[in-house]
Formats: sequence, C-alpha cells, structure tokens
Amino acid sequence: MYKKICSFENLLKSYRLARKNNRYKQSVCRFDFFLESNLFRLQQELVTGSYTTKPYKHFVVTDPKKRQVAAPDFRDRVVQHALVSAIEPIFDKGFINDAFACRKNKGTHFAQKRVKKFLQAARSVHGKDKELYVLKCDIKKFFPSISWNILLRIIKRKITCDRTISLIEKIVTFHEVYNDQSLKTRNSQLSLFERDNLLNPEEVVSISERKGLPIGNLTSQLFANVYLNELDQFVKNILRERWYGRYMDDFLVISADKKHLFEIKEKIRDFLWEKLKLTLHPKKSFVQNTKDGVCFVGYRIFYDHILIKGSTLLRMQKKLKKRRKQLEKGLISPEKYTACANSLAGHLKHASAYRLKQFCFSA
Repeated sequence: MYKKICSFENLLKSYRLARKNNRYKQSVCRFDFFLESNLFRLQQELVTGSYTTKPYKHFVVTDPKKRQVAAPDFRDRVVQHALVSAIEPIFDKGFINDAFACRKNKGTHFAQKRVKKFLQAARSVHGKDKELYVLKCDIKKFFPSISWNILLRIIKRKITCDRTISLIEKIVTFHEVYNDQSLKTRNSQLSLFERDNLLNPEEVVSISERKGLPIGNLTSQLFANVYLNELDQFVKNILRERWYGRYMDDFLVISADKKHLFEIKEKIRDFLWEKLKLTLHPKKSFVQNTKDGVCFVGYRIFYDHILIKGSTLLRMQKKLKKRRKQLEKGLISPEKYTACANSLAGHLKHASAYRLKQFCFSA
C-alpha cells in the first residue's frame, strides 16, 4: 500500500486533484513552476520517512457560521490526496448507505431524496393518519473534539501497513504551536505572508489533550466519516433503527413513537461520550413532529415534496445580490457571478421551487 502512495504516478495524479479549481493560486503556481523536482523531492521524503507537514495557515470563515479553519500547505494537500486515494476504498465499503457526506455518488441531493423516502416508507408502514416524529441531532464542536487516540485505534483495525499508519499519525498529530520566540527562530524559513498569518492553533486542535482535526485537511473529511461510522453501526445494528441518516455530524432518526425517540436520544448521548468522547449539542438535538417538514442538508423535506430551507435561501440570495453589485462595479468577472448564480439555481433545481427560481432570477 505504501509503495502505491509513494509512486510518482500517484503523486502526479494527486497533484492534479489538489490544484483543481485553484490552478492560479500563488502556492499552486510556485509548486507548479518546478513540478517535476518538487514531486521527486516529495517522493523521496515519503520513501525515506523524513516527510513532515508544513505549518498550517489559520483563518476564520463566517459563511454560514463562524468557523476556525486551518489550511495545509499545497505540498501537504498533494500527499493527502495520495493517501486518501489509497485508503478511502478500504473504509468506504464498510460505511452504511445512509452516511451521505464526502462520498462518491452521495452528497446533499442524495441525502434529501433518501429522507423523503424515509418519510414515504414510514407513512406506508404506519398509515397516513399516524403522526410521525424525527429526532434531529448535532454534535457539539465535532472536529475540535475528535480524539486522536480513538481515531488511530479505529484506523488500525483496517490499515495494517506500518508505514501507512506512520504517515497517518504524522498528518493527524503534527501541529506546531507558535509563540514569539519560535517565530523569531523560523523567520528565515517563512515568507512574510506566512509570518503574519501564523496563529496559535489551540482553537482548531488541542495538542495537550490530543484531539481535534483541522477542517482544511482533505483527510479530515474521510477520518470524520471513519470516526462516526462507529455511531452509524451502533444505531443501525444495535438500536436497529430503520430510518436513520447522517450528513457529517448532523443526523436524524424517524419514528412514529415519540417516546422511543427520546429514549434512543439518551442511548446515543451515552454511546457518543463513552466510546467517542463526543457530546450532543444541547440546543440542536431535539424531537419534533414531521408535519412541518424535516429540515436537513439545506432543505425542508416532506413525504410528497421538498422546499428550500428559509435560512439557506436567504443566505444564498444575499450572496447573489452581493455578487451582482460587485459585477456592476467591475470588482468580479462575469464568470464568477455566473458560478454563484449557477450554485443557487442548482440548489433550487432539487426542490419544488419553480416560481421561486423565476423570482430569484427575474432581476
């Protein structure tokens, strides 16, 4: 396996994946200028075991909510693509069908169709006059709470190659914490941009507690699914819940028994803490009637139709309006505005929103 990860062909393919939609960024162009020598150097570091990750770039995004993001260096993204291409098929075949996030042929549109089918199936089993309920749960500070020790223990059940495990451990656990003195000693090795943007990563990962995965890592998406696959297996195989689905750390269970949903909520709460050291979000974990639809992956889902979730629509409309003003002032290209408009149109396409689409694009 490790030989496949380190092969020049795999690294070249991974480079092409890593630069997708980012071809003209400064870091990509810098790597691309000496592409062959950079890939050979990266291959040599992997083969000899001397590879280590470079410092992350930390920044905050506020759309749709405030998040602390740690983005890896471009060369590290190449390595992550090379690693994921080798190990993802091993883990993916063990995932349940209704784990929707960051998987081929899944995603938000597949998720909303599955939830609609859940409602139709429950209605068929219990009758159209029977009230249906949904347990919706969200995990509090999911990515910063992932335990490195538990994650690596889960990964080692499937991956037996020692060198691959060593590489995974480097990616998961290597996070430098910078202070003024350490910056002074590294100034000659870092660009001015990097020096100005190095922040303490404690809000992203906790080195002392050995927990947390940077959202910006490609591997974090896969490892998050690996981590919560433990929950999926518990709900499907131990609790035997029929209508269960999960999109990253948001998950739901549909049932006609309201009391039963409160009971399994407590069982899930106990399992998450005892086995994965995770906690349910107190304000985002609740049981409600499905008569007003099930809010999931940006949609409000009913058994016979699907609407756009109000907050999602307002956010996308606000963004489109902002892009339109930027286009009129010449601040962005027509292509960038079109991409934003197509994003909204694509989201509306998968809902009962014909007139809404006309309204949004009439101006």
